[in-house]
Amino acid sequence: MVGDKIVVEVDLEHRANLGRIFVAFTHETDPLTELYFEATSFPEERRVGATRTSRLFLETAVTSEVVTGVYTLNRVNVFSVGGSLARLQEDALSGISERSFEVIEEPAEAPTVSGLRFLG
Repeated sequence: MVGDKIVVEVDLEHRANLGRIFVAFTHETDPLTELYFEATSFPEERRVGATRTSRLFLETAVTSEVVTGVYTLNRVNVFSVGGSLARLQEDALSGISERSFEVIEEPAEAPTVSGLRFLG
């Protein structure tokens, strides 16, 4: 809902040094409506030979402009420090089990006061 922060954890296997990661989720009924996550700084990675594994945390805020509904992973763009771009879509993402999340409407119910204390 509006005001929430959505955090996505991405495990990425790569060989090149990472420059930027861009992840897009598309709305279930309107493919032109997307939510974006981006990272430009990366934690240390684990190396096995020439392959590196990085665990990345990307976040975005749900603003009042975000349309409610279910969003599904559409693409991951990985930019290397040297400027190469890898576009990961469909088949490259099919093995990911959790690919969707839902943005819900803000509740209409008024809050209730459940306690009050004087502290001084």
